[in-house]
Amino acid sequence: MSTLRITYDGPALTSHEMEVRQLAPALHAIGDLLEHANRVLSGADSKVSVSVKGSFKTGSFGIDLVLLQGWVRGVVDMFNTREAVAILGLLSMLGLSGKDAKNGLIGVIKWLRGRTLTQVVKSDSRATLYVDDDALEIELQVLQLLMDIETRRALDGVIREPLARDGVDVFASGTDSAIEVTVTHTESFWFAAPEAAEQTISETESEERLQLVAVVFKDDNKWRFSDGASAFYAAILDDVFLSRVDKDEERFGKNDIFRVLIKRRHYLDAGGVLRQEVSILEVIEHTPAARQIRLPLL
Repeated sequence: MSTLRITYDGPALTSHEMEVRQLAPALHAIGDLLEHANRVLSGADSKVSVSVKGSFKTGSFGIDLVLLQGWVRGVVDMFNTREAVAILGLLSMLGLSGKDAKNGLIGVIKWLRGRTLTQVVKSDSRATLYVDDDALEIELQVLQLLMDIETRRALDGVIREPLARDGVDVFASGTDSAIEVTVTHTESFWFAAPEAAEQTISETESEERLQLVAVVFKDDNKWRFSDGASAFYAAILDDVFLSRVDKDEERFGKNDIFRVLIKRRHYLDAGGVLRQEVSILEVIEHTPAARQIRLPLL
């Protein structure tokens, strides 16, 4: 048997206890961290489960995660998949324990110290991170963890959030016999999860004919059009056309037909939801809708 010990230390913990409201989110975040990291490294079908017991030392509260060292049995019991990453490798990549823990995710974030990466150079199995002239070489899998928003949010819950409490000053991780990783209250702010960025899936430009549904005179110039199948808002980016509108040189009404150069961008928002952004790059032709009844006149 081997034990990964995660410890929270500080003057508020001299009674060897953490309030349930503090402990429960930290335990939940540890479970999430292992789950999301295992998903990144082993795939969505891989699962991880860890037994938890409390341990106490003067001035601290420790959480012992009990792991098996019989790796054939351990992989089956803990991951339920043949392709699973060995638990020691997972902990090492996260930077929680192991001889290479200092080069794991926690170590990378401590190296960054809140700085913004200026360049990332990847090879087959390694990646080199640059902050201006400062460089750090890491495993490619650690970079994958660094880029995964769910893993970063869970790590935030393990480190920054507990240390934001008054009197909780240190996060420590290691085995039941040695501390291998520490994060202080000051360092904990570096672990705040970054905001998820939008991810563009596709961008296309095409010439289309659209029917005007409504004009919206706002700063974003988003008008409502129909393409015959559905109605949508589109931002007008044609400055020449907008200038004619401002000068009252363009007259238009509902159901007018516009021949336009349109740009459609499909993207994942910060919540991972697929969305579409539509822009009118150029108004090529504007045809007013018929206002009179057509008669068979000679």
